Amino acid sequence: MRPVLRDDVRQLAKRWVDQARADALKNGEEPPPAFYDVPDDQRAPLFHEAHYWHTLASGLFLEQSVPPRPSETNIRAMRRHLADCAGQLRSMMDRRGNLLPEGAREQLATIELRVAMALDLVENAGAAWARETDAAWHELMLLARLLDYDPSRTTDDWVPEGWNNFAGLYLV
Repeated sequence: MRPVLRDDVRQLAKRWVDQARADALKNGEEPPPAFYDVPDDQRAPLFHEAHYWHTLASGLFLEQSVPPRPSETNIRAMRRHLADCAGQLRSMMDRRGNLLPEGAREQLATIELRVAMALDLVENAGAAWARETDAAWHELMLLARLLDYDPSRTTDDWVPEGWNNFAGLYLV
């Protein structure tokens, strides 16, 4: 992805003004003012539109609306992390015996089944990555945070590069 630079925006707005001037001269009309003589109240909309088109062209729209695909390393780390989390929670459950709220064991078992199905979908997606796979990965990302009972952990190896730019994820 190419960053949107202020100079790129200015150059595009200037090209538009220059083109409008050339078109007016070609049609025998009085040309609009040169770029540097355009009043600020008319220049601001040009800059806004030029910035919009550069943002679109740079890929930022898709980067912010489509989650990045995880790498094989991210997927392996996710599988390992969720297995560790589930193992730790089962161990904690065993220590508490029958003194857990009704439904806790069933909920963890259901979550483990959903994780297994989501991981299977993500691991076997290959080039056929689709919305269903995005949804499965999104669910895995949420569960990776929710099931993590280790307050000392400092890294999230399963998080794909660029995930923080994705505007559609709101982690608990």
